[in-house]
Amino acid sequence: IFKNASDAIWVQDLEGNILTANKATAKLTGYSIEELTHMTVARFLTEQELDLAREVRSKLLRGESIDEPYEQRLIKRDGTEAFLKLTSSLVLSNGQPVGFQHVARDVTEERRMQENLRFYLQQVTRAQEEERKRIARELHDETTQSLVAISHQLENFASHNRHLSAHDIQLLDNLSEQVKSASHGLRHFSQDLRLPVLDDLGLLPALEWLIGNAKKAYGIKAELRVTGTQRRLSSEAEILIFRIVQEAVNNVGRHAEASYVEVTVEFYEDKIVVTVRDNGKGFELPRTLGELARIGKLGLAGMEERARLLGGNLRVQSEPGKGTTVVTSAPV
Repeated sequence: IFKNASDAIWVQDLEGNILTANKATAKLTGYSIEELTHMTVARFLTEQELDLAREVRSKLLRGESIDEPYEQRLIKRDGTEAFLKLTSSLVLSNGQPVGFQHVARDVTEERRMQENLRFYLQQVTRAQEEERKRIARELHDETTQSLVAISHQLENFASHNRHLSAHDIQLLDNLSEQVKSASHGLRHFSQDLRLPVLDDLGLLPALEWLIGNAKKAYGIKAELRVTGTQRRLSSEAEILIFRIVQEAVNNVGRHAEASYVEVTVEFYEDKIVVTVRDNGKGFELPRTLGELARIGKLGLAGMEERARLLGGNLRVQSEPGKGTTVVTSAPV
């Protein structure tokens, strides 16, 4: 089994010297089995990867558990990188540790496909936001202004034609009100498409606007809390975080039957954590977030994908009758 396994398997002593390896290890690294048994694992690892290997080594020697499989990069004989999923275990002799056994699966192609997909999604997201921005600008600069002009013309026509019947004046007033209502709706729609304050002032002022709008639109109590040292993020990060929070808050207003929603933004030195918490009716979570799209919760699935584009993650906690909490964590 050891010799013919499709996964790479090797055993090393406590100093990292390779004692034995199978054919899959030779194929993975580009070295023969004989060459491997005269090498140390440090030969394949960058300094960053060596730090990870030392951490795993220390935990195993202390009898601590490690999250497996874990990812590690390996430098092959030809200088190219391979991405591995590893499981590691301590080798004992008479109850004493003498080495480590590693089982590694090459996930390089899978990783590249994920990176290509992520790049594609980034391009789609950028194009989508640019299109939102263009449509919002045209709605504000062209359509809304035309509706305002029509409203003024109707008012002027009514005020300068005193001979009109009361019925005609009432009709003109009604038309003017409908035009104003349509103009207000378009203005609100264009802000949803692309909020100018997000581009001009950044994430926090945009979230303040979102919270204020939620109070008016849904009649619920809404609060924004900020901790840590406030700072601007990259344009793409601010847009993605805003869209996640916007979707979460709109879900609360439309579906949660909540009376309260709280948005918390926590700035850390190397990351940002954004939490949206409500006291609504909650729902039954699927086993994994990956099943969200399958069960029709496309909004949550889109939020998770945006979190991935940030290089972060999204966690959802919910139970029927106990509200919902959405936590987004991303490096900055």
